[in-house]
Amino acid sequence: MQSVENKMPEFIEENKSDELPIEQQLIEAQKEIEDLKSQLMWMERSYE
Repeated sequence: MQSVENKMPEFIEENKSDELPIEQQLIEAQKEIEDLKSQLMWMERSYE
């Protein structure tokens, strides 16, 4: 049990350093979602 407690601060520090890339991934994913929504709207219009 003691070894798990010793590793915990390192794990927390790793999470802090990963926050920025995760935020960037979320921004890029949101852009991709908006692009796909736009493509779907275009496809729906072509079927009308």
